[in-house]
Amino acid sequence: MENVDKFYNAKNDKVFKAIFADPADTFLLETLLNLTFNTKVKDIKFENPELLKRNIIERAKTCDFIVHIDGKLLHIELNSNYKKWLHLRNLNFFSTSFGKDTEIGKNYDIKKIFINIDYTYKLPNSKNLDNVLVYTIETDDHVKYVDNIYFVKFNMDRIKKEWYNVIDERKRKLFYYLSKLDMEEEELEVEEEDEFVKKLKEKLKKLNQNKEFVSFLSREEDIEFQMNSERSEGKIEGKIEGKIEIAKNMLQMKFDINSISKVTGLSLKEIEGLQ
Repeated sequence: MENVDKFYNAKNDKVFKAIFADPADTFLLETLLNLTFNTKVKDIKFENPELLKRNIIERAKTCDFIVHIDGKLLHIELNSNYKKWLHLRNLNFFSTSFGKDTEIGKNYDIKKIFINIDYTYKLPNSKNLDNVLVYTIETDDHVKYVDNIYFVKFNMDRIKKEWYNVIDERKRKLFYYLSKLDMEEEELEVEEEDEFVKKLKEKLKKLNQNKEFVSFLSREEDIEFQMNSERSEGKIEGKIEGKIEIAKNMLQMKFDINSISKVTGLSLKEIEGLQ
């Protein structure tokens, strides 16, 4: 299966990460965060999104990117599809960050705010959900268990359809920018005075002209298509040849062996034998 002349927009999480998690050019990320928190971001520091495992049996953890800004630690994710295990995975990410952060000093830093931000498409019943959903850890009477942990989910499908109806100017601009993450290729040629959208289009053009980057995305989609096809036919659990082929492809794409094992069900030793 070969993707020919396919246009990749920022709805793809690899494109999203390449555009917004760029330490050399933080304008787009700063703009989103300024509008999200209604403040002026003073300092941005990126952290390795590969969260270290604490023992050999613990699953590997990674998110799109982690950033420190002005006393906040943000886990930022873009999800092109909603999965039932999404919240559990996010909590898994967060627990590692909490543990790592509290090990740094003698005292717990209760002033630091931990926020997981999800830009999520295809939420079930999205039209009946708010544009932004904020989750905390609290009782039924809204008594918080901890004060500094938040999960913020942006309902991207509803935002895309209704951003222009938002009365608040700041929120309307934020939602307008988010609506542009899944722009179509023809929209690149539309003249735009807004600096954020112009910059986003420039980066999208550059990435889609990068043959190596596009080839990586295409091969990644091929693997996902192969896996979904085999699952739908009931073969993924019983057909070892298919698993081995998927593992080989993932090794060529430089996936770590823990991720390959998780996806294919092959043991680490079996995967190492394919290298």
